[in-house]
Amino acid sequence: MNEFFIKIGKEQVSVSGEIYKEYYKMKRRERYLEEDIKVGRIAVDSETETVDFVPSKEDSINRLMDLGGDFKDDQMIEDILCDKATLLILQEAMAELNEKEQELIQALYYKDLTVREVAKVENISHVAVVKRHKKVLDKLKKYFL
Repeated sequence: MNEFFIKIGKEQVSVSGEIYKEYYKMKRRERYLEEDIKVGRIAVDSETETVDFVPSKEDSINRLMDLGGDFKDDQMIEDILCDKATLLILQEAMAELNEKEQELIQALYYKDLTVREVAKVENISHVAVVKRHKKVLDKLKKYFL
């Protein structure tokens, strides 16, 4: 029977073959996500004595457009339209809220206050703020169904 080890910190830990395979699949995937797709690299061709930059697999649309890429992607336009439609629905829904409800949404989502901070300002318990918040969100959700 083969004995397998994985390094955890500075220690070698004995594991089964199945765990060993899964661990290294996971480590390889992590390396792929952190290094392979996010980092460009330099490719040197010794025969032609040229050096080329190979961009990452995760590329920016701006860089590709600078290189002359033509993006006739209907999906992008569709996404923009959906975002704008969602924003319009949200604006209509917000207009239907009373002043206190609008202030709560403003405080939590636009001023980035925490529930506890809102509770302190309004001199109420944070549990009361959580309940009000849930009630307001339920009210807003109805507009999106």
